[in-house]
Formats: sequence, structure tokens, C-alpha cells
Amino acid sequence: MTLCPSLADVLRGGRSEFNRRFALAQQRYPGLDAAAFSALLAGPVSAIVERVVRIDAGAAAALVDALYDTSLALLGQRWIGPGGRAPSVVSGWELLSEHAPALLAQQPQALIISIANALSHWSAQGGGDDWLLTLAELASRARSPDDLLRAGQVAAWRQGLAHYRSSALERARTLDRELLALALGVAPENWHESMLVRLHAERWYRPDQPDAAAAPKVVGQVGAFVGFGGRFEEPPLAGEIGGELLLDSGSARFSLYADAYGANVQAHGDGQLLAAQRLPQGWRIDGGTLIGPGCSFAFEDRGAITSAAHSADTLVVTHAWSHAATLVALT
Repeated sequence: MTLCPSLADVLRGGRSEFNRRFALAQQRYPGLDAAAFSALLAGPVSAIVERVVRIDAGAAAALVDALYDTSLALLGQRWIGPGGRAPSVVSGWELLSEHAPALLAQQPQALIISIANALSHWSAQGGGDDWLLTLAELASRARSPDDLLRAGQVAAWRQGLAHYRSSALERARTLDRELLALALGVAPENWHESMLVRLHAERWYRPDQPDAAAAPKVVGQVGAFVGFGGRFEEPPLAGEIGGELLLDSGSARFSLYADAYGANVQAHGDGQLLAAQRLPQGWRIDGGTLIGPGCSFAFEDRGAITSAAHSADTLVVTHAWSHAATLVALT
């Protein structure tokens, strides 16, 4: 496969500099696959450059610089290439060149690196495909690279990265009606500003779904055994410090993030919590059953409930025979 003329011209004009960068990368990453890098340049990178220069020929040099250096680093760290941990990074770059070549021409380095960071993060969360589909829709409608990046983070929150909730809500305030609606999966003509107000105020509200019943309900589980790709070495215990919900497993502590869009845990720091059963008023535990005002949830197949903690709108309980904690949405 041959390089597109614009890519070939940039590489030829800066041959000694590009060779120097490649040699430095080989020193830093001894396992760097030269053949895989050549294939990456001749395939996806060439196609990306060709699409962008059709819109803006003057963007070629900066775009090639960004793609060359970022590809070398990611290939050397085995994020991309044969057996890479985040192969969707290249798909993300290609998506931008197809749906937003003008934006990529404006800020190639910022967008190339941001998309790589996002999809590397998604690879550790076990997802990203749905986010890429949403990003394609956003990319064709965003008016600037900054708009696209802000909308992309809101969409990542909506697709399940609950730890982005606070920052995504801040960015949501800065987006225009159409872009915000699309990022949140709502038809722009159905969007209303009251939806954003409710998103701030109500953790279990989703504007893209009908309102759920007001009664408390089990909304899912979070966590899994390390042998199955999770974070917990042993069944966790729940606790709360300063309003923050935490889960401990062995010697590791994790912050719990959960809302209507999903739930996950992020490393918090070393330490252990004492097993506790801190329940909202009117709730109690009977073996493996959680009993609340007008409701009851049986988890007998997971063993006895070992701990419980709650915030104003979320209750988390853990189980003797499970590496996953159960989440209950409170009202």
C-alpha cells in the first residue's frame, strides 16, 4: 500500500527529523514493531491525512506530526497495533476524519490525543463502541473542536462512565441545545432546559427514558472478581466517609460512582473499612433480605448481607458470596 501524496511529501520533507523520532521511540520502547508502524502509516494514517487535506491542504504538516508521534507512543506501549489493548483508538481517529475533517484540521494534536486518551480509558472500562457511534453523530454537528470534546465527555457519562457525572454536568451547561440533546440521547426537538435542571438535582433521572416509579428499586450491581476482569480480590464491604460511598476489598479501597447512566468504581487509596450496616431510617436487614418501607429485596443466592451504606439517594449493600455490590435507588 502506498502513502497518499500529502503524507509522503511531509515525511520526505522532514525525513531526518522523523527518523530521529523513530530511533528515540525504539530506544524508549524496545519492543516497538517497525513493520506494524509502517502498516499503520500506509493504511489508516494515510487515509486520515488524505481526507483532511481535501478540506484544508495547509493542515497536513501539523496533522502528520500529531499522528506520527502519537502512533509511535501508543504502538510502543502496546495500546494499538497487533494485540493492542485499545485498538479502537485508530477507529476513533478514522471516525473524526470521516465526520469532522474540518475540526481535525483546526486542532489536530488536541483531538488526536484526546480521542486516544478517551478510548484508552474506555478499554479499561470494557466498552466504548456505543460512545464511538454517538461521537460520529456529534462530530458532524459540532461547530468547534472544543464543542466536540465537551459533548464527547457528556456522551461518555451517558454511556456509563458515572465518575464523569460532575464534570459532565458542568460541560453540559456550555453546549448548545442540539449538541447537548444528542450527547444525552434525546431528539433535539424534544429537549427542554428543565431536563438539565433535573439532571443536576436527581441522580436517578434520565431525560431519554420515561420517568420511573418513585418507589425505591434495585438499579444494578457494581464490581466483580479480579479473575473475571473486575477490581475486587474478595467480596467487598461498603462504607461512607464524608458523604462519599466507598467499597473495600482486601487492602484496596474504591470510590463508588453511580447514577441512572451506570456505575463503576475508581481507586481511592489504601485502607480498610469496618463492616457496618448503616441503613436509611425505616430499613433493616434480615439475613440475605433487605427490607424497606413498603418494599423487600431478597438476595438469598448471594448469601447474607454483610454491610450497607447510603447517601441521600443511593443505598449500597454487599454480600457474603458475591464480589459484586448491589445498588438501590432511593427517593
